[in-house]
Amino acid sequence: MSAVDTVMWRGDADRRLRSTISVVEVYDTEPDWDRFLAAHDWGTRMAPRFRQRVIDSPFNTGTPSWEVDPDFDLHYHLRRVRLAGDGSMRELFTLCEQLAMTPLDSARPPWEGYLIDGLADGKTAYLLKAHHALTDGLGAIRVIAQLHSTTRDPIPGKPQPAAPIPRDLSPLDVLTRQIGEEITRLPKVAGLAVDGIKSLADPKKALSRVLRYGRSVPRVAGMISPQGSPLLAGRSVSWRFLAFEAPFDAVHAAAKATGASVNDVYLGGLIGGFRRYHDAMGASVESIPVAIPISVRKPDDPAGGNRIAVGRLAGPVGIDDPFERVLTIREQVRAARSEPAVDVFNTIGPVLAWLPGPLLTQFSGTTSQNDLQASNVPGIPWETFMAGAKVERMFPFGPLPGCAVMATMITHNGTACVGINLDAAAVTDQNLFADCLVDGFNEVLDLVEGEPTGRLVRVID
Repeated sequence: MSAVDTVMWRGDADRRLRSTISVVEVYDTEPDWDRFLAAHDWGTRMAPRFRQRVIDSPFNTGTPSWEVDPDFDLHYHLRRVRLAGDGSMRELFTLCEQLAMTPLDSARPPWEGYLIDGLADGKTAYLLKAHHALTDGLGAIRVIAQLHSTTRDPIPGKPQPAAPIPRDLSPLDVLTRQIGEEITRLPKVAGLAVDGIKSLADPKKALSRVLRYGRSVPRVAGMISPQGSPLLAGRSVSWRFLAFEAPFDAVHAAAKATGASVNDVYLGGLIGGFRRYHDAMGASVESIPVAIPISVRKPDDPAGGNRIAVGRLAGPVGIDDPFERVLTIREQVRAARSEPAVDVFNTIGPVLAWLPGPLLTQFSGTTSQNDLQASNVPGIPWETFMAGAKVERMFPFGPLPGCAVMATMITHNGTACVGINLDAAAVTDQNLFADCLVDGFNEVLDLVEGEPTGRLVRVID
């Protein structure tokens, strides 16, 4: 397990910081259950991390190890439930937020899947929940893409990898591995020390680099972020899901019209929603603390684990003009990506991992000052199927590690699907907040000249 994964895993010691990620897929019909089971059995052999559990050291310090669970039981991980009410999207997402809030079993591979029958119009849904230490959003999409098919019918002749062989790994084995890794790290540390000594040959340049890095660390760590909005100050352990969708062409057109990226437009729409919510509630703030993940994943990295750094923004809630707001966010995102210390948590992670659990949890809690955390994950751009059912929508929901609102967007087959997970104590009028997000997002989409090519709409009435 990497150091960043370890911070997330140990953060579960505080129930307010649990790192469960979820995705809700909506199918056009009911999948064949036997094929559904077979697809997951195959998928866990293609991505063995989903058959692995976490083994910690005797002192719960250092990075834990993943090992193939000798008692892996697909029957435990996959469940089938049925909506008992009107089969509406509201009923579906209410059930999903309840399931997502339920802790995962830390003694097993940390994921569960629920096939949910009983939606209106004969549709079916699937909730996949997993611990963030298992994978980040981009890694999750890679796994889901493997799980899905490009056709409604079975594909014969697929590769059939053997199930991974379990190992009997003890906590003492983990400690031995940790000590070995620290010993192998010594030459690298010595090399850095030598480089530091060599840099003294040009002391002005060395001092400049040190100062730039030193000034960058507090910004990356959120130590000089704007104060959180008093309106959103409440925190609890209660999650609420909201879901929205828009044609991706409309988001892309707005990006082209403003000279910004799709991600800048997405953030500009979200911040516009926050601005309208504050206005409607009679609150006034100029900016709010926002965090965005910056992917450092390389094409040849394995699907599992987290390959992310953190970018910090001052969300310009006080800017009325959507064009100016998007451009302001564009500049802030560029600055965040170029911070010298942007990868500081991955750099010092191996040291942090040796801290006692309660102290390490404090680093997980640095996210609690954020009013908004927002991710934009590329989805699957083609039509996909699961065991004979077409995947119509794919709504992502990140965890709430102490922040007020977590927003995630996945673009699936031409539709931008936005999942909002919010703290019920922070956003007290959730219907109003949903309406404000729609209006704030659409005023950015309206920056396209001529007739709008699409609008953001609520999925849950």
